[in-house]
Amino acid sequence: MICLDEVCKSFGENDVLRSLNLDAKHGEMLVLLGPSGCGKTTTLSIIAGLEKEDRGDIYVDGARINNVPPEKRDIGFVFQNYALFPHLSVFENVRFGLKARGIDDKKRVKEALETVGLDGLDNMNPMKLSGGEQQRVALARAIVTDPRCILMDEPLSSLDAIARERLRYEMKRLQKEIGVTSIYVTHDQVEAMILGDQVAVLNKGTVEEVGIPEKIFYKPESEFVARFVGMKNIFDGKVVSLDRDEGVMGVSTENFDLTAVFMPLGEGDRVKACIRPEEIILMRSNQGTSARNLISGKIINIFPNGHLMRVLVDVHGDEMSVDVTRLAVHNLKLKSGDDVHLTFKACSVHVIL
Repeated sequence: MICLDEVCKSFGENDVLRSLNLDAKHGEMLVLLGPSGCGKTTTLSIIAGLEKEDRGDIYVDGARINNVPPEKRDIGFVFQNYALFPHLSVFENVRFGLKARGIDDKKRVKEALETVGLDGLDNMNPMKLSGGEQQRVALARAIVTDPRCILMDEPLSSLDAIARERLRYEMKRLQKEIGVTSIYVTHDQVEAMILGDQVAVLNKGTVEEVGIPEKIFYKPESEFVARFVGMKNIFDGKVVSLDRDEGVMGVSTENFDLTAVFMPLGEGDRVKACIRPEEIILMRSNQGTSARNLISGKIINIFPNGHLMRVLVDVHGDEMSVDVTRLAVHNLKLKSGDDVHLTFKACSVHVIL
């Protein structure tokens, strides 16, 4: 549906996009995720025709659109700051999207407002609406033209946490209901998990990896993606044993040994062993466990990490991050200097070649 082929873009000496290849299939929500300055917003601007690529090709429905002016690309755009007109009513803001294309259909405006749940607010000044309602106006304006695709540039970033959480699910529902191909830019990993049919992680102007959210967040292919999506525990190691019958393999790091799920590798192969902090169970004593991995260590520090608590544990000279609930910290009476045991399953050890 939307395809970028070897797209490059520089601003002065700053190479923002470097031979970027991207493919959003018909009807899906493709989320662009990555650190600041990796080229996410520039990618949207080039697709919309707001910026001109230096090299490469952009296709929509198989047609090359490099030289098609923005207003004729039939692409909706939801901006980060909504870009609403304060002197126009909600109705007229949405109607503007049609009139810009030489269409004046009040019924379609009404239908778009109903779709986003704003029926009855036609005559309101958008500046008097809440942030979530303003975002709905911007979305209605984008869909009223029945575009071939919609681009969204961090549309929820300025909302409070409660409104952002509610609108994530509503936008997912709307996108599926309308069935429009969408590309959504965010730096919020929770949004990427919830909204994306596919997630593309950008790094320094190119696609580092693309896949379904579960693969990106739990089975990434590169160390960069693993670190970016929160795999804090990444250790250099080598394969020391392979047991195809048991379905496991041994990985030895500098300071401890791990058991991971079997992979068709050779003994001595160098790998990266990754464990997500929330996959680890922390215990006061060795209570016995069916999990393949059991490591002892000493607590270095404990601090808040969102709604959880991050416990840093020294494991024979390496540092391992563990996420536990606040209640667990209280009930186990955890504090710096305590000896603890960490246990996790073989399937919690993700191996990167």
